[in-house]
Amino acid sequence: MKPPVPRNSGSPTAASAPDSAGSTGSRAGRTAPGRARAVFDACVPPPGDSRLLAVSWLVKTVGSGLYLTTSTLFFTRVVGLPVRQVASGLTLAGVVALAGAIPLGKLADRFGASRTYTVLLGIQFATMAALAFARTFPAFLALVLVFLLAEQGSTAARGALVATVGEGTERVRLRAYLRVVTNVGITIGAAASALVIQADTAAGYMALLWCTALTYPAAAVPLRWLRSRSPLPDGGTSGAGGPRKAERAGSGWQVLRDARYAAVTLICGVLSLQAQILSFAVPLWVLQHTHAPPVLVSGIVAVNTVMVICLQIRFSRGAEDDGRAARMCRRSGIALFVACALVSFTGGMGGWAATGLLLLFAAALTLGELWLSAGSFGLSFSLAPDGMHGQYQGFFSLGRGAATAVAPSLIAVLCLGDHPHAGWLALGALFAVAGAAAPFAVRARGVAVPGPSL
Repeated sequence: MKPPVPRNSGSPTAASAPDSAGSTGSRAGRTAPGRARAVFDACVPPPGDSRLLAVSWLVKTVGSGLYLTTSTLFFTRVVGLPVRQVASGLTLAGVVALAGAIPLGKLADRFGASRTYTVLLGIQFATMAALAFARTFPAFLALVLVFLLAEQGSTAARGALVATVGEGTERVRLRAYLRVVTNVGITIGAAASALVIQADTAAGYMALLWCTALTYPAAAVPLRWLRSRSPLPDGGTSGAGGPRKAERAGSGWQVLRDARYAAVTLICGVLSLQAQILSFAVPLWVLQHTHAPPVLVSGIVAVNTVMVICLQIRFSRGAEDDGRAARMCRRSGIALFVACALVSFTGGMGGWAATGLLLLFAAALTLGELWLSAGSFGLSFSLAPDGMHGQYQGFFSLGRGAATAVAPSLIAVLCLGDHPHAGWLALGALFAVAGAAAPFAVRARGVAVPGPSL
């Protein structure tokens, strides 16, 4: 299924753009550069600020793909740290880094999202480059902690930047594009690292770490052409179109008093446990609890990646409406329950039966991910006051961050323990309950936003 081509009133679409032979819309007549351009246009927004932000994110996620596939190998084979020490260090640094989400998000509100994001990308470049020379556990832990703090801040700043680039439908659509770009970028980075992993040399891992570091300043380059949007004294932003509406007033920590936003953050955090099912549970389940072929692990990941790239933009339509976004979260909970129920029956199963059920599981899990991404995109923005998206996005990232921290232990106990069938069903029930709670949470009364003092 081909991803939808974004509408672009200022330039021809990929389907009608003439190729080098002068034909229009003829796939057979397109040259390789023409086909590549068509794919590019389908995966990124139309020209303008949205495309600049998407290109920046594509570069950054290519670096993420390089890092995710080789970082553990670098720390164990080159630095010489034991696997358990690397794991404990990453966990500790990740938990501590959560504390920086809201304060760093507030910096984006005060000094501007683009400026804050650029500075944090510079910090990530410096710490990643320094990691290439770390040879002790204290040095590794300190650098990883700073890196993850900057990553938490950049997540909040990027969310605030999305809020300044678009509004309503455009804003949610941009987040959907960024979701597609994430999958494309990580896939490119993971593929590029394959040769280095195959060679398995210290020089190769060092070079790859440096290449990863360089993606951070490279990601900052497209931001230079964003229209200037500086924060106003009341927390709004100004740009080519004049001041944007702002509602910032009262406490600088307003998000901590917003019970409705906290409830939505908790619900979306619980549902985001699904990401760890794919990365943590699936490989161990397929290899240790079924007789399905090991290559099916890659097949499940491929199903997930292709579905997200092809469907995320379509699934995000209407997510700017609070009620529809909440119902998307509810559908996500149902789909994730179905996925958990399907996989629970594959324990000890082999052959075509296990393969078929696991592929259905992959499709259901991805549907849950698509609805969750769309619903959480919409709610995380629409329930936040303008001018305060930095701190609100920082707070919202805590839900996913906490889920990432607890997921391995929770999944190991429920799904990979002594009673996996009951454990999978219990996890699915947790998803269903969390999704069902979303519409009720959204209908609750949010924090009152006081008007500006006179």
